Amino acid sequence: MKYALRAVASLLMLAALAALSLASVLAVATALVVASKAGGVWEVGAGIVVLGLFAALGVVLLVRRGRQKRRSLVGVSIARDVQPLFWVEIYRVAERSGVRPPDQVLLSPDTDIAATGHRTWLGLRPGVRRLHLGLPLLAGLTERELRAVVAHEFCRRWGPPSLARVLRSGQVTIGRVSNRLGEDSTVSRIVRWYCHAYVSVSSPITGRYELALDRLCADFAGNTATAAALSDVATLSRGWAVFVEGYVEVAQAAGLRPDGVLEGFQSFLQEPRRREQLAASADEPASERPRAHESQLSLSDRLAAVVSLPPDDLHDRSGPALGLLRYPEQVILEVEESMFGGHESAVAPWEDIIPEAARAAACEEALELARLTRLGGLGPTLSVAALLELISYGLVDDVVRPILAGGVSPEVGRQTAGRLVTGFLATAAIESGTASYRFSWAVPRHLVDEQGTVDNLPWIVDRALAEENNISALELWLSSHRVGQELELGAEPGQGMTEGLPGGPAEGRNERPLDSPLLLSVSEPGTGSTQPPSAVVPGR
Repeated sequence: MKYALRAVASLLMLAALAALSLASVLAVATALVVASKAGGVWEVGAGIVVLGLFAALGVVLLVRRGRQKRRSLVGVSIARDVQPLFWVEIYRVAERSGVRPPDQVLLSPDTDIAATGHRTWLGLRPGVRRLHLGLPLLAGLTERELRAVVAHEFCRRWGPPSLARVLRSGQVTIGRVSNRLGEDSTVSRIVRWYCHAYVSVSSPITGRYELALDRLCADFAGNTATAAALSDVATLSRGWAVFVEGYVEVAQAAGLRPDGVLEGFQSFLQEPRRREQLAASADEPASERPRAHESQLSLSDRLAAVVSLPPDDLHDRSGPALGLLRYPEQVILEVEESMFGGHESAVAPWEDIIPEAARAAACEEALELARLTRLGGLGPTLSVAALLELISYGLVDDVVRPILAGGVSPEVGRQTAGRLVTGFLATAAIESGTASYRFSWAVPRHLVDEQGTVDNLPWIVDRALAEENNISALELWLSSHRVGQELELGAEPGQGMTEGLPGGPAEGRNERPLDSPLLLSVSEPGTGSTQPPSAVVPGR
């Protein structure tokens, strides 16, 4: 009974939203008709408005079509005549799911799986059905697990019409509108409240629908394979996000292309306890405010539902899903090339890329911190002594505020401050010859001292930022690395100090070449940048 009431309430909310949209359109149309009947200036104004609306509609349709076309072409197409075994598996899943198979399968350099099929000619003609499948999923799942994942997406996207699918589409649409409006305006707050209310009412129904899809997949692929697929997809997705941010993006920023991205990802996952850590964090929200149209069911709830199913005799003895492909090395190479957008980049092994890229990133962070302090009035360069004074007065969070987006939490601001301070001090130690970056799959930026021992600078910086007037550990670290407090870091002579700030010409990270020297100067004692930290924050 309660689900029936929720269904009625959800449909009424959708109907109210549709009626409001229709009323708005009718009000605008009525106003234009009245203006055109009035003649004179009103008629001319109405004509201009009508032409503007048609022009805006045309631009929106062209942009949307262009986005759909670009989205549909991302990845490497898998031909039927080249990969017959793979397509046999796809056809088998489509037949068991009761849906028409896709017309095209694209392997992409991500961990997404999406079935798309936009209709054309105002919905009168069925469009091309495509299955977008992430290569890391194909490399990390077994054949049975892949069946479960693909069957779930086929049924969710192309399955028979149902009330739950309509409500789910409403969640996606309202959620996208809410996310695009942002958080600042009154309209956005109203839409966000409405979206939250709609999701709260409809989520039990859509959640039951999602669990029903999981049960269908378990009937097809087996309980064991379905549960393993749910867990592995979440782990691979979180791991790929960490891997791309920590390794691939720094290589791209340095203008280099790693030799063997997928092989590197597999090595990254083989680090001791790496999978356990990723699995533990896989059920956590990706952000503090999850998007409204994302699944409201947690991974633990879905796993518990699958585990509670009656036991079956379907044991997963299948091999890796990547074995379904002929010439997998060639396919992997083509997908990795598509990841870098076809740009001609120098290919280098991970062992050579990561230390240099980490050093370049630390230099860029040091420059950014110096730019921010100059913006606050501390001069063209930043000395170690001035930085310690800022930390001791708890002003670093205020220094980095200009580069933070509005509405971010204090934790995000503290992380940004810690990253910039760590990059500054690491650069100082590297230039002093007492520290260096080493390649490691354990952490992307593996800072070590002269003896090769892992340096705990990030932890020391976090403690110093969290506890004002407690910089003794930092001073001890500087002393052990022979970094003088009179050391100054900043921009080369003539370099614009607004680079790297919002709206500046160097908004992207690491656009400086790897061998570009950072201006280092040692001032005479007492002549460094010793303005009071209050100059950084006007009005304090």
